[in-house]
Amino acid sequence: IRTEFASSTVLTIAHRLNTVLDCDRILVFDQGRLAQCDEPKELINAGEGIFFELCSEGGYCMPGQ
Repeated sequence: IRTEFASSTVLTIAHRLNTVLDCDRILVFDQGRLAQCDEPKELINAGEGIFFELCSEGGYCMPGQ
């Protein structure tokens, strides 16, 4: 998918973080409402929020990184 649709818009619904870490933009929903929207790097660098917590718990980033 990453190579075949590199220049296309792809909506990916995922439960595994490694599936979306290299996406251009991530939308995080909480109880049916949009909670966060930004580039993965920016969401992680924020140091807080749902996406940061998921990445920290999954070992994809370290607190204070």
